[in-house]
Amino acid sequence: MSSIPPQAPSTPEQIHTAASEWTLRGITLLEQGDPESLATALACFEEAILLREALPLGDNPLYRWGLTAGWMNRGDALTRLGGQDHLTEALRCYDIAISHLHQLPLEADPAFRWRLGVAWINRGHTEQAGASQGSLQRALSCFENALRVMRGHETSPRLDYQQVMAAAWTNHAAALLQIQEQDVLALNSARRAIQHSQSCEHEPSLQETGIRARHALCRAIANLLESPSDKNADTAEAWIHEATDAVEDVMRLTQAAPSRHPLREEIFLFGCRIYRAFQPHFLAEFLDEGLASGTLSEAMKTSARASLTQAAAQIQNENLASLNPEKLDRLIQTLQALSETSQKLRA
Repeated sequence: MSSIPPQAPSTPEQIHTAASEWTLRGITLLEQGDPESLATALACFEEAILLREALPLGDNPLYRWGLTAGWMNRGDALTRLGGQDHLTEALRCYDIAISHLHQLPLEADPAFRWRLGVAWINRGHTEQAGASQGSLQRALSCFENALRVMRGHETSPRLDYQQVMAAAWTNHAAALLQIQEQDVLALNSARRAIQHSQSCEHEPSLQETGIRARHALCRAIANLLESPSDKNADTAEAWIHEATDAVEDVMRLTQAAPSRHPLREEIFLFGCRIYRAFQPHFLAEFLDEGLASGTLSEAMKTSARASLTQAAAQIQNENLASLNPEKLDRLIQTLQALSETSQKLRA
């Protein structure tokens, strides 16, 4: 019994549907991430592009919208494959996608504007992956272009809009941190990222950007606190409070699935350092909350024990005889709290 081969798509709608199937197949392979799957995904996206390029793109915005997905996914696959030739071609893919997106009526469908913002962010990631001369500045320009696309929509109730703005500001902050003496600008970008991400964080799947934004904020503040430049005491104190709030937010956001968040341990270690150095009276409380959650890894417990020992030594090295009774009483209470937390960590 012979089988009849499926009929090739002929109408625009059939071609559009077939291209979508190729795209979905490619995305499934893309998520597997190994070189063989990425190469096959690349072929799937190229098939989708060939099909859609034959469509009357001016007749239906969704045809051009689908074509942009093919070019962006092709760029993503090439970026993941790595190597300068692949990265150069990936940038070309994003340029083609962006050109098509600018031909769509951005006000007609919110998804058009959202995808244009995402295209610029992804292009920035590809620039950063290249690490060639000027690539970091070009990546910054990409993230700034994403923000220009979203200008005027900063207070939009749409979660996808808030998420793309949070991602653009987060990547902007992270790129600035790679440039010498840009920590103040990086801090401001991280703050904007957190502002946008907070509206999305009730959705677990949308929390990652907020975690990365707080990580960038903590890095910027650490650099500023360690900088030899003159600092206003009130400003430094405000930075410390801001950093500790960010640390506690990350611990809260990652508590449900700690193993899924590689930045969790780094942020916890930073929290131990900043509490020990600037707010030792709050260190025991911070560590007690971590212990109560039951989510501290052995590495985190080791960092906690070291911080407790160092904090206690700091207090004992002070000239206690010169302190007034009120401050001496506070230090004794802090030492007692540190001792009790240390015992819990040994249990």
